[in-house]
Amino acid sequence: MKPTFDDLNYFLEVANTKNLSRAAERQGITQPSISAAMKRLELSFGTALLIRSRNGVQLTKAGVELQTLSKKFMSDWDQLKSSVIRASTEMGGSFTIGCHPSVALYTLPTIVPKLKAKYPLLTLNFVHDLSRKITEQVISHEIDFGLVINPVRHPDLVIQRLFFDEVTIWGNRDIISIQNVLDKNFTLYCDPNLKQTKELLKKIPHLFKIEFSNSLEVIAALVANGAGLGILPKRVAKVSHKPLRKLDDVNATVIDELCLVYRADAQSNAISQKLRHEIRMILSEH
Repeated sequence: MKPTFDDLNYFLEVANTKNLSRAAERQGITQPSISAAMKRLELSFGTALLIRSRNGVQLTKAGVELQTLSKKFMSDWDQLKSSVIRASTEMGGSFTIGCHPSVALYTLPTIVPKLKAKYPLLTLNFVHDLSRKITEQVISHEIDFGLVINPVRHPDLVIQRLFFDEVTIWGNRDIISIQNVLDKNFTLYCDPNLKQTKELLKKIPHLFKIEFSNSLEVIAALVANGAGLGILPKRVAKVSHKPLRKLDDVNATVIDELCLVYRADAQSNAISQKLRHEIRMILSEH
């Protein structure tokens, strides 16, 4: 049988007390058990470690060397254990957060400075894509956490709602009514990749000339400068460089749900639990 970690502990006790009975007593085991442990070590190293006599034991030259190295090993082991425990409890390490670029603009500037100020050892990396693709990357272990719109349910995914948003038609502040819009034959800009766009277009068929952009920020800028109207989430419209106005008399609104998503099996340690709690708390105040 190979020696165990405990065998080294027992050896150090024997080396310290120079007595098998006393060492066994201090370790809370029987003398035959501690004698067996010494035998395992000697068989493993292929040399005698102890000189046994009626008065106790003395260390051989090999035993002295093992004592020295074992003390260092135990010290290194304690440091290793402390580092591992600290790594699993201190707010440090590297995490990747994924979200749509537009979601990033109204969430990350709020989240990141507060997390960095509170946990300076934390490293955060970001990936930006459509929400459904971010969700897929969380499921496939490519991303730690996702801030996603309307995530699709999946058995491996934990989904925690953060807040709601509404997607509707926005114009610049000179827009007054739908009639005014129709009289001027406004262009409606929208992102064709978003499901919300398709849902809204079904509610307002043939009212506008439709043109596409896959950037909500570009759409917001076009709308702000009077190029037309835009299908935008309220939170994107509100961070426009110029004030935008919702077209209230258009009965076309889709409710969005922003959620924090992650894999429970991949984010079960104390740091991950604390990080997602912090994200939820920060955004709940947003």
